[in-house]
Amino acid sequence: MPESPSVLVVGAGLAGLVAATELHAAGVSVCVWEAHSRVGGRCRSPAVGPDEVRLDLGAAWHWEEHERVRTLADRLGIERVRQHEPGVAVQEWARDEPVEPFEWPETPPPSWRLVEGTQALHERLAARLPDAALCLRHRLQALRHTGPAVQATAQTPDGPRATSVDAVVLAVPPRLAGHTLQFEPALPDALSSALRGTTTWMSPSAKAAVTYDRPFWREQGLAGRVRSAAGPVHDWHDATTPDGHAALVGFMHPPGPDSPTPSDSGEQRAALVRQLVHCFGEAAGAPTGVATADWRHDPATTPPTGPKPGPHAPPDPAPILQRPQWEGRLHVAAAETATEHPGYLDGAIEAGRRAALTLA
Repeated sequence: MPESPSVLVVGAGLAGLVAATELHAAGVSVCVWEAHSRVGGRCRSPAVGPDEVRLDLGAAWHWEEHERVRTLADRLGIERVRQHEPGVAVQEWARDEPVEPFEWPETPPPSWRLVEGTQALHERLAARLPDAALCLRHRLQALRHTGPAVQATAQTPDGPRATSVDAVVLAVPPRLAGHTLQFEPALPDALSSALRGTTTWMSPSAKAAVTYDRPFWREQGLAGRVRSAAGPVHDWHDATTPDGHAALVGFMHPPGPDSPTPSDSGEQRAALVRQLVHCFGEAAGAPTGVATADWRHDPATTPPTGPKPGPHAPPDPAPILQRPQWEGRLHVAAAETATEHPGYLDGAIEAGRRAALTLA
């Protein structure tokens, strides 16, 4: 390759932006194409409620062993907060039965959140790139290897766009790439099969977030932790900020015919509030903000072929996904390809750095 190759990074999630910023810092000419109208990939942290509390509707937590996340957050000046767990949790068995309090055990390993939400990692990284390097609403459609270059074609709001680069970093979920992209020449069967067969971690999930004028559950000695067998959200967590902006975030059953979560947005909000009133009392009846996300229907994350309902296993990446293809000009660098913590934020950082080190 030339001494200063041009590289196209596909995907402005954490892996893609880590790869892009490290390549840029090494003097490599880099461009990022992102299908969404925002950076963040599967990290989305909208401002919820009148106080605009940034809450994670996608990836949220990291743990003690995720040293890459801690180091990156510190380097970018983003505050971490330990997940609030102490106190009494609530079990909801049925909507017409009283909830049962129980002591939440101290056995789970401690986890951390980012005060500004995980999307802030991406925004700080993107700010380190030249303005022209980040191209939003660019949905990659095809890659063609033509000897000394790779030609890429994307659909944009202004129509098709094509470019020729020395190398491409695919920092999108492998399953999405395997099912939606055209490759010329066709990828080896083993690689194509590995792309299509790699689980996209948490892609079948949905989340809900609510804000309040105060964390009334803490006043009652409650942890804000709910486990439910009846409501639209099966696990609620306290997401109150260090400066006291009250919030709860939970994993929601995706809407569907057999789901306790209504599909209509108004009915969905009402169901969420009813559940919280059932669990915490009348003080929960007046949220200041509500937001939800259903990742099953995000076309930049999930191909039309899935995911299917049911148990969802963590990714187990095939080694071929970690090896360059097309004579070193094609690299797969999604979080699911990491050797450590695949699918998690920490794995995304590892995967992005692997591609950057190879191409810099």
